[in-house]
Amino acid sequence: MNKVFSSVRKKAFGLSILFSLSINSIYGQDSLKQRRVAVEVGTVAAYSAAIVGLHQLWYKDYDQSSFHIFNDNAQWLQVDKLGHVYSTYILSRSSAATFKWAGYSKEKAAIYGAGGSFAFLTAIEIMDGYSAEWGFSWGDFTSNLLGNGLFLGQELLFEKQVMRLKFSYTPSPYREMRTQLLGENELQGVLKDYNGQTYWASFNLNAISSKIKPKWLNLAVGFGGDGMVQARRNDELAFNSHRRQFYLGPDIDFERIPTNKKWVKTVFFLLNVLKAPLPAIEYRQDGLVRMNWIAF
Repeated sequence: MNKVFSSVRKKAFGLSILFSLSINSIYGQDSLKQRRVAVEVGTVAAYSAAIVGLHQLWYKDYDQSSFHIFNDNAQWLQVDKLGHVYSTYILSRSSAATFKWAGYSKEKAAIYGAGGSFAFLTAIEIMDGYSAEWGFSWGDFTSNLLGNGLFLGQELLFEKQVMRLKFSYTPSPYREMRTQLLGENELQGVLKDYNGQTYWASFNLNAISSKIKPKWLNLAVGFGGDGMVQARRNDELAFNSHRRQFYLGPDIDFERIPTNKKWVKTVFFLLNVLKAPLPAIEYRQDGLVRMNWIAF
């Protein structure tokens, strides 16, 4: 098994945690005190169960070793590292929303949500450090810290997310060349094929200047990679040229679209993890510049 698949396991467990916390939010008792108890107990239980489950379902099947460092910073044009930044940001954001629902102040909710998320992901990195096949990655740890800091820093400094991290995926032609590494189907490709992933920093223009309307208009900067059929570049292999891609285009902050309906607000909260399919200018590392009428 490769480290890419390990990362898929981690993301799957992260999503299961978000699901568990969401269930607490939806089906918890109405009183504020009961909500807090449900969230506090549920958060500890969900994180603990995820750590134990991850060890039992994944790590125990592979050889263990003494704690060691694994340097994978040069792999996948660092697209995988942006995946860590994004995942930590989204997990912190979702966890903080759950604490806020339980009646915590916005500041405390952000601190508890971000703190718990970072502790959970750090525990996973430490388990990697004792796995003979992988190791503790300072690159992954730093990326987790950055994603955590981007969420928490904005909450404490601005009391809002001026910049949101978003994700988009477009199927690439490279997955079928190495399905075991890049995904045997498109669902796996979303998580494993770094050629199809793009990560965006989406800035709300109205938050920067109140004169800019509408309030939901964003400007997004994207980063991705192309030509990757293995982790590191190998010029002897065809279609393995490893080119970085940069994007610039408009986006939508769905949570700034006015609505009084709670279910619509929930939908907008969930949609805000994804880049809106809108036009974007692309600049590729080999010098190609082109207009994508739908960038996703």
